[in-house]
Amino acid sequence: MLTMVIPPAIGVVLVLVGFALFLVDLSVTNHGLPTAGAILALLIGGLALLGASVPYSGVLLGALIVVTVLMGGVLFGVLRSSRALRGRPAITGKEGMIGEVGTVRSPIGVNSEGWVFVHGERWRAVLAFAPEGGSSGDREPMIGVGSKVAVVGFGDGSVVQVVPVELPGRGWDLDRAR
Repeated sequence: MLTMVIPPAIGVVLVLVGFALFLVDLSVTNHGLPTAGAILALLIGGLALLGASVPYSGVLLGALIVVTVLMGGVLFGVLRSSRALRGRPAITGKEGMIGEVGTVRSPIGVNSEGWVFVHGERWRAVLAFAPEGGSSGDREPMIGVGSKVAVVGFGDGSVVQVVPVELPGRGWDLDRAR
């Protein structure tokens, strides 16, 4: 039978590399590849030390197995939760703002920027389109202070595009069926 003996120095290096990979995984954004490498390096390094009859290698191997099992459980738990989150709508950033309802703080129009309060923050906003039934004439349709608007998109910079939730002059919400 052909057996391969790994020198104890390589086993120690593999254990140190395993711990270093765990530390790297804490500071980089990835999908657990350093953790998987760390688990593999710790197991191979621990087995190399056990096979080399290093003093207290049994205790070291036991500690390494406990660490690798715990870190492997964390890795697979994180991977499972990230798979479960796939396909869910975003709740942060610009994507999370779409559909949120806010309050107008200064009048806004299609071409006139104003301010809205959405998600606990004040945003520059414009109307995404002119509301139907608005006043005809030379004046630009405007949404007044205190009106409710919903975010439908983003324009140049950090300007949100909004639509009124309440139709002007009609006194009913678009969300409420008649």
